[in-house]
Amino acid sequence: DGTIYQSLGDATVGSGGSVVTTFAAIDTGPIACPAGSLGSIYRVVPGWDSITNASAGITGRNEETAAEFEQRRAASVAGNATGILPAIRAAVLDVDGVVDAYVTENTTATAATIGGVSVDANSLYVAVSGGTNADVARAIWSKKPPGCAYTGTTTVTVTDTLGYSSPYPSYSVKFTRPSALPIYFAVELANNGLVPSDAGDQVKAAISAAFNGEDGGARARIGSKIYALRFATGIAALGPWSQLVTLKIGTTASPTGSEVAVNISQVPTLDTANIAVTVV
Repeated sequence: DGTIYQSLGDATVGSGGSVVTTFAAIDTGPIACPAGSLGSIYRVVPGWDSITNASAGITGRNEETAAEFEQRRAASVAGNATGILPAIRAAVLDVDGVVDAYVTENTTATAATIGGVSVDANSLYVAVSGGTNADVARAIWSKKPPGCAYTGTTTVTVTDTLGYSSPYPSYSVKFTRPSALPIYFAVELANNGLVPSDAGDQVKAAISAAFNGEDGGARARIGSKIYALRFATGIAALGPWSQLVTLKIGTTASPTGSEVAVNISQVPTLDTANIAVTVV
C-alpha cells in the first residue's frame, strides 16, 4: 500500500540464509499490516533477496486512550528514580517508537522461569516492542543499577561519554525483542433474523478495537492474559441483533479456549483474517 518500513536495528543473515528482525512503519498512526503483506525491498542491500511477515504487525493509533494516558503519567513519576524496575520501564516506554515493554528481574542465585521465560541468575530482563535498538539500550542502561547482569536475545554496545575523555568505557546491554503471537477468535452469533449482511465486518471491527485498547479498556500486551469475555461487551454493543452464542480465543485456527496467556517474550498480534464469525 506504499507504506515504508525500516529495521529497528542491525541484522545479519547467517549461514541458514535468513534472519528474524523487527521493522516499524516510518509513518505513525493506525496503519494495518496483515500477515504476508510485506513483500518488496525499498532500499537494496547486496545479498538481501526477499522479506515476509509471517504474522500481522501491531497497529498504532493517532491518539492514546484515557487509560493509557494515566499509565504514562504514573510511569513518568517512576522515571525520576534510578535502579528500580518501574524506572527502567518508564525510561524504555519513553523511547520514541516504543509501543510496549515488560521489565522484570531474577534476584536469586540460579536461573528461574518467569512468565514462560528462563531468566538468568541475578539478572534484569526487558522485553521491548518498537524503538531503535540503540535508543532502547541506552534507556535501559541509564536506569539500571550497577553490577546487575542481563538476560536477553539482542545485544547493543552503549558508550558512556559523560565525564570521560576518549577512550570511553563501553557496556553490552541485552534485551529481548518479543516474537509475534498471532491471536485467533471464533465467534458464533444467533440466527435471530436480524443479523445484517455486514455482521462479520462489524464484529471484527469491535474485536480489533478492544484488542488495541480503542474501546477505553486495556489492550493486549506483552506478558498479559487475554480473556475471551473481554471482547463480548463490544460485540453485544453492536445492536440487538448481535446475540452471542459462543466466543472462543486461542493461538491456532479454530480456537476453543476462553483465555490466552502471553509469555513475557511474546507480543500478541491480531489479523482480522484470524477472526471467524458464523451465524448459527
